[in-house]
Amino acid sequence: MLPTAFRRMAAAPKQSLLRGAPLSVVNNPYKARKVWPPNFKDLTHQQQLRFEKKYKRRIQLASRAPRWVKGVKFAQLATIVAALIWILFFSEFEWWGQKYKPAEEIRKKTNYLFGTVDPEKRYERRKDAPPPPPPKEE
Repeated sequence: MLPTAFRRMAAAPKQSLLRGAPLSVVNNPYKARKVWPPNFKDLTHQQQLRFEKKYKRRIQLASRAPRWVKGVKFAQLATIVAALIWILFFSEFEWWGQKYKPAEEIRKKTNYLFGTVDPEKRYERRKDAPPPPPPKEE
């Protein structure tokens, strides 16, 4: 074991591929199996269509950016929601000379849960409710 270690330490280091000349078509150790792009004049119509489909699919996959699409969708949603909130709560319109605020109308409706706990109607009984129980005598 030790003689091998000494022999390796004494030997000259191998030069890696990365330290040599930069890779090019001439000195590339990984040769391509096929020539790309192929000569379409030599191919049949079916082979041309197959290569066209493959090339379109590769371009589509390379150009996909799901994070960007997700960010754009989120930005659109946030913009629409912000615009609706501004229109409903902070805007003031004028129709036929009268000022109108949508927020006041919303407050009127939601203030008393659409009239169910309205102070004027608090003690009224619904027509479809069962009769009240008789008062208990103690």
